Amino acid sequence: MGQVWLADQMAPVRRKVALKLIRSGTYDESVLQRFKSEQQSLAMMDHPAIAKVFDAGTTASGQPYFAMEYIEGSPITAYCDRKRLGIRERLELF
Repeated sequence: MGQVWLADQMAPVRRKVALKLIRSGTYDESVLQRFKSEQQSLAMMDHPAIAKVFDAGTTASGQPYFAMEYIEGSPITAYCDRKRLGIRERLELF
């Protein structure tokens, strides 16, 4: 649904963030609602294994985004592929 980029937040604090954007021109109202729902859900969670949401909004060109805590590491899918985990084993990670 979206793309995640490593970015530098300049204000109010300078730090690296994970910036999630919906791909320009590839979304409709239902995709936009899911994106906003994901943003809201993440913002309400407080857990050391879940990235915190720092900021959200729309770019000057109208593209929705949210900035999250940057956590260095591999995607969980890469870990699962490397370990050759099946569906049941992947679900047990959660």
